[in-house]
Amino acid sequence: MDTCMEERSVWASLSRGVSYLLHPFLMPVWLLLILFGTGILPIYLPVGIKRYILMVVMVDTLVVPALGILLMRVFGLLGDFSLSRRHERTLPMLIVALCYGLCGWMLGSSPMLFLLRRMMFAAMACTLFALLVNLRWQVSLHMTAAGAATGMVAILLYAGYTNLVWVFCGAVLCSGVLGSARLCLGKHTPAQVAVGFAGGFLLAVGVLLLA
Repeated sequence: MDTCMEERSVWASLSRGVSYLLHPFLMPVWLLLILFGTGILPIYLPVGIKRYILMVVMVDTLVVPALGILLMRVFGLLGDFSLSRRHERTLPMLIVALCYGLCGWMLGSSPMLFLLRRMMFAAMACTLFALLVNLRWQVSLHMTAAGAATGMVAILLYAGYTNLVWVFCGAVLCSGVLGSARLCLGKHTPAQVAVGFAGGFLLAVGVLLLA
């Protein structure tokens, strides 16, 4: 009995770790690192521009949304930081969607940043999708973000960036691990996990194809 409880505790701890590592707020940062690391975003960009891009992405997609949720929690608008209550998700998701749109706008009109800008708008569309679904049903935000990230990598692979084959395989694997983690923690049903991933994937692919 004690052994079973210890095993469940270990799996729960691992699942929480995976959920934090692949948190929706971190997905844009991971994608940006992939774009720079694989050379899709020109590596010859001046250091100052690279720092600006990193700052804009981190502030708009990580710092501001996290700060907004923190303030809502402090003022009693949220029961917890995980947004586990469906009726409490609307305002935070609206803030996140606006932050993605702001990030895309702040990246400017440079042709070199067109892809990254389009990715931010795709992320905004995925967040709005989750917001609309949330009005009647609860969908996994983690899996929506994972689906969007996987879809974006899939489109890049389709566009001829063959050096992303292993990145795509890694994205699929990480999405599967993340989905299992969310189920292990009892945060979602299999349907909520599947719909979140499929919705994020299809919307991201659709927005990027329209570019």
